[in-house]
Amino acid sequence: MNLRVISKNIGLALLVDAGFMFLSAAVAAYYHFDSSFAPLLLSALLTLTVGILPIIFVGKGQNRITNVEGLLILFLAWFLSCVFGLMPYALWGGEFSLENAWFESVSGLTATGATILQDIESLPRGLLFWRQATHFIGGLGVVVFMMIILPSAGTVKLRMRQLEVSDTSAGEFNFRSNKIVGVVLTIYVSAMVLCSLLFLLAGMNLFESVTNAFSVVATGGFSTRNASIGAFGSRWIELIAMFFMLVSSMHYGLLYSSIVGRNLNLFRNPVVKFFFASIGIGIVLVFTALMISGTYTNPLEALHQAAFNVISLGSSTGMATVDTSVWPPFCMMILLYFSMQCGCSGSTTGGVKVDRIWLLFRAMRAQIVRTIHPNAVVRVNWNGSAAEVGMINSVTAYVVMYFIILLFCATFYSACGMDMVDSFTGSCACVSNVGPAFGTIGSLENYAQVPTVAKLMMGLEMIVGRLGFYAAFSIFAIRRH
Repeated sequence: MNLRVISKNIGLALLVDAGFMFLSAAVAAYYHFDSSFAPLLLSALLTLTVGILPIIFVGKGQNRITNVEGLLILFLAWFLSCVFGLMPYALWGGEFSLENAWFESVSGLTATGATILQDIESLPRGLLFWRQATHFIGGLGVVVFMMIILPSAGTVKLRMRQLEVSDTSAGEFNFRSNKIVGVVLTIYVSAMVLCSLLFLLAGMNLFESVTNAFSVVATGGFSTRNASIGAFGSRWIELIAMFFMLVSSMHYGLLYSSIVGRNLNLFRNPVVKFFFASIGIGIVLVFTALMISGTYTNPLEALHQAAFNVISLGSSTGMATVDTSVWPPFCMMILLYFSMQCGCSGSTTGGVKVDRIWLLFRAMRAQIVRTIHPNAVVRVNWNGSAAEVGMINSVTAYVVMYFIILLFCATFYSACGMDMVDSFTGSCACVSNVGPAFGTIGSLENYAQVPTVAKLMMGLEMIVGRLGFYAAFSIFAIRRH
């Protein structure tokens, strides 16, 4: 195992974090050198020093990488980014004890959006910018940022691309490795800029329009207000957020191909059709339940709230307009399902991904047909051809692993003293990188009261969910090389 190439590439990831810390310190300086300036500057200098040392001493020429080295780079880049990312919080103080700083850092960088903060609006602007910027980094991915600054030669970029792109999303990324980074970056930044401009036109100030766009397009969930996006009291702002949450749930390769007029078209893709159909059905079901239960008497208000919250959780964003924990249990079950499914592979969303759900349903249907007609030859179509048995097995195993992790962590949280609703929905929110759960950690609540040990475990669960289970658990199967 080449420790030099591993340390060099992890150093590149830390340089990305340092760059955004310096930017956040600049924001703090702009706002009259607020109280977060010194913590951010010190954190940036420490992160820069640790990141640049292996690059200086390793030098050039280390461009080959194995699967084992790639997995270690992937895991350690995320983990160490979260560790260094907690420094601005911990140095600033306030509500940020060490475990709270860890939780907030991981939640931001994994684009989960769960928070321990009880008073977000009391944060200085520089630290608030850093908090939102961690979504910008985490949505695009620490590894994708690292690939941007990697040299085009060598096998490092190709190997990291293979590890970062999931099994069900690779088909629509039919570009060269260098082109994939450009495609993702173009769609991501363009959506971010457009969302910011529309927020600005809808009434947000410049700071809040940019920082909330970070959160929406990254499908993260952090907001600059205690009451999340609902604090602005603007239907236009909420509609803009809904649109960009849906856009960010789409496969970036398909989005790019549809915009530039390539053969692949977003709206002819069966997975995208399934996603929109499921979102539509979810909205109708929640709307109907809200009206029948008398939660809302105004049909337009009920429809708006149903649509926003189904889209918010179905995109793994987790922004809130109301407290969904007081909704009828049927509504909460529908929202819990969307917290598990989430958006398409190749997007910024978390969860199982709708591609896997769609393929699993098709495989189940094929198996039922085979049971009725044992001699029938039944194909499971995927991207215009029969899905390979290996892909179906991979998807099935992934979904099983998802529920094993969810239940294991939920059991762990209950052992820490959390009640059943908080334990199960909190575990679902963390492993799916959704953020809000139900009960005392609902959409307008926070994770401040969660036991310390549970917060530490939730941080690890968020990282595992963001990395993908195969990449995360392959680390434990690595032998010495």
